[in-house]
Amino acid sequence: MPQLSLSDRFFLPIFVLIGAGLIYTAMQIRPVGSDPVLTGNQLVFEGAALSELIPGPGTGVTFDPSAPGGAVARATATASIDSAGNLSAGVGAVVPAEFESAVLGREIEVSISLRADDAEHTEVAIGYFVVGRGDSGWHRQEIPTDGSPLILRHRIPLEAPTGNNDWIGIWPDLTGSGRTVVIDRIAVSILPEADNDNAGPTTR
Repeated sequence: MPQLSLSDRFFLPIFVLIGAGLIYTAMQIRPVGSDPVLTGNQLVFEGAALSELIPGPGTGVTFDPSAPGGAVARATATASIDSAGNLSAGVGAVVPAEFESAVLGREIEVSISLRADDAEHTEVAIGYFVVGRGDSGWHRQEIPTDGSPLILRHRIPLEAPTGNNDWIGIWPDLTGSGRTVVIDRIAVSILPEADNDNAGPTTR
């Protein structure tokens, strides 16, 4: 086993500290106002907040702050939903703990505005995922060509666990062919109690 010299023993901790500092600094470099907006019964990711999207296994996402018309996220998939969709929640937005608690026992509406770069790219999947139990599962939807959002309604069980970070997921390319969707906005709304009579997930 090689022996560390005195200089090695002196400089190695310094390099470790410098490396840790660089990682910490990189994690702090975020666009101004990048947290999602939480107002009343709605959570919204748009503009700089789209930089918070995270790629799950088989997917990728980049933030484009300089896109014409405003900041967007560009998401893609290198694995098909059939092969990886049970192991990954796709490209997603983490739901803050306070909103995660607020949705318990309530009907929610997920609204996602996105568009395809390729005219032949016509379908994605979306879902609302709860660690433990209470997922909506993946719901395949056609990509709108008229600018209307994708809609998913889902009831969150009252007994769903909290503190594990719910996740709003998008599978950008069902075939995993690397085609891109441009994400403009992600929102989740807690519906009025009267709407909670409509049990189970619905899509539009």
